[in-house]
Amino acid sequence: MNKKNSVKIKDGMINFSCRMHLCQSSCCGPFAGITSNLTSIDERPFEEIVLTDEDYNKIYSSGHAELIEEAVSEHMGKKYYKMALEKDGTCKALCNGLCTINDIKPTLCKAFPFYFDMFSGLCAIDCEGFSDDYWTEIENCQYALDAAKKMYEFWLKFYTKAESDN
Repeated sequence: MNKKNSVKIKDGMINFSCRMHLCQSSCCGPFAGITSNLTSIDERPFEEIVLTDEDYNKIYSSGHAELIEEAVSEHMGKKYYKMALEKDGTCKALCNGLCTINDIKPTLCKAFPFYFDMFSGLCAIDCEGFSDDYWTEIENCQYALDAAKKMYEFWLKFYTKAESDN
């Protein structure tokens, strides 16, 4: 992260506020990964927006099945679902710079810019929401932290189940 958008926590406050429609990019994708040293075991591209079962059910039952694609993990041989993307990697739910399914957006999108790393714990990806101009109680980011935890648990289950299936 550059210094302009670095994460700071002080006295139970974090210098983050999702800018939503004021953000230069109301949708944070396409996401290209956090480092060139990070590789998906399945060679899954970082711009994929993988869906949890709950995400799939919400999007499908809301009448947006066209936004869902089925995929198979190349090395694990397991089926999963992801958001349909345009050729440039932009999510097909993005229209005129706004998310058309914001009320039911995928867990991965809810978590952004936070994620859990097994070495570092809670991490954040560079985002214009981090600024010394915005300070809020960390608890106000709980929705994103809960979503990041759900994604972490999704991946643990995905690979644990794959091991037990073999």
